[in-house]
Amino acid sequence: MKTLAFIPARSGSKGVVDKNIRLLNGIPLLAYSVYVAQLCQEEGIFDDILVSTDSNSYLDKLKKIDYTKNYIRPKNLALDESPTVDAVVHALNYYAEQNIYYDNVMILQPTSPFRCIEDIRNSIELMKTDKVITCVASIYKLSDHHPRRIKLIDEKGFLKDFCNEYQEPEPSRRQDFFPDAFIRSGSIYLTKTEQILKKKLIRGSHVKPIEVSEFHSINIDEEIDFYKAEALINSDKYLKELGIFNKLKLFYET
Repeated sequence: MKTLAFIPARSGSKGVVDKNIRLLNGIPLLAYSVYVAQLCQEEGIFDDILVSTDSNSYLDKLKKIDYTKNYIRPKNLALDESPTVDAVVHALNYYAEQNIYYDNVMILQPTSPFRCIEDIRNSIELMKTDKVITCVASIYKLSDHHPRRIKLIDEKGFLKDFCNEYQEPEPSRRQDFFPDAFIRSGSIYLTKTEQILKKKLIRGSHVKPIEVSEFHSINIDEEIDFYKAEALINSDKYLKELGIFNKLKLFYET
């Protein structure tokens, strides 16, 4: 089963300017995902890696870790409203022109820098277990943000449970919430190529979850997320999990 690691990294972020190359602990954010993908390729987990960006300057940031492909995403596929799936289709067609084909594509969003190799490997193994699976998506368990605590404001300005089926009890303790609830972390999407090309869908109708830790699900979208990630990467608590990036740090210190 051949798998392409696809890393979408368009320029022009508005919320955080040039977010994908913003330095996190001295390393461009994009480099974390590329580096982990490279380690996976060395282990035979991925057959190839493609960074899909519309910016040559973004690719220049990756030369220190020996990513040298010069593929550039067309500008019309790198707009604010451009769906990621269209960029994936373009990349697959780019490979098809070279008579290279993949069974699956794993999307590794640069905004999730702390994913681990084992989760990636397990996702691919899970995909092999059932031909019906359209996508394997990473998730993590909710605690404080359980659906029973999600509210809306009614027309009179009062708080109401968002869903009558899952009302919040009183007293409200997160350890008493049921059933377990999960959220897609965005760090891993493994999708069958056939679905991407024929239906232009990333998830599809038969999604299997791969549960990952909340730490490995850190998602950087806003300014405050960078501060959280910086605090985590410089804390002693996650030294073991972050050991994978020790060599990456050295590349960007020279």
